[in-house]
Amino acid sequence: MMIDARLDKAVIASPLAIHGLTVSYDHRPVVHSVDFVTPPGSLTAIVGPNGAGKSTLLKAALGITPRLSGDVRVFGRPLEHEARHLAYVPQRSSVDWDFPARVIDVVTMGLFRDLHWWQFGTRSLRRRAMESLGRVGMEAFADRQIGQLSGGQQQRVFLARALIQEADLTILDEPFAGVDAATEAAIVEVLKSLRDEGRTLLCVHHDLATVRDYFDHVLLLNVRRIAAGPVDEVFSERHLQATYGGRLSRVQLARLTEPAEIGTEAR
Repeated sequence: MMIDARLDKAVIASPLAIHGLTVSYDHRPVVHSVDFVTPPGSLTAIVGPNGAGKSTLLKAALGITPRLSGDVRVFGRPLEHEARHLAYVPQRSSVDWDFPARVIDVVTMGLFRDLHWWQFGTRSLRRRAMESLGRVGMEAFADRQIGQLSGGQQQRVFLARALIQEADLTILDEPFAGVDAATEAAIVEVLKSLRDEGRTLLCVHHDLATVRDYFDHVLLLNVRRIAAGPVDEVFSERHLQATYGGRLSRVQLARLTEPAEIGTEAR
């Protein structure tokens, strides 16, 4: 499928451009005809209710989940040509934590595409891994078996694995799920620092109360795209009610949409 010519400029400039993406399970669409262009140098949340297709959208864009239709471009090119510029942090629940690997081994696995087998275990590689672990406060655990860590520590290690890749685009699937407050704050600090360096980050996120504090852009999704754009414009009562099927109370909406209620459609 070719991307609409009207989107060409945005697609070329965008770290991740999705056009007409549809995923179906048992003949039922779980993601339907979604268009989304990720702004460069942004920290973007994908937000929606359970079952809205948030993780499925990302997995289909990455080729992990088969898509029924749609086109995906990374920096204007097919994914297979730009995969080295992309890092992916999966849901922690999808990882086999009993695998007998040390923390530093897990981090260096982030470079498996770029290194020959004899380069693993070198001093220079260990130094790079330790620098990535240092950014997430986990350097003291480098030789610990990954399954011995707490959930928050494991999540920090997987973020370090993404950091060592120095990717221009990092995709994170529920990076704050099951972590303690200190870990969440540490992860947010790292993500914002990467954004400030000009990198692009896209996260599946569940906590509506922290969207304004953590992110500058948001995609509201409920099988279909509801709206997308800057948080101050899109995170409005109208769009949130459409995303959550009117299930949010007036009190919740008032808290979520402060300080501004702009409600600009960003479709």
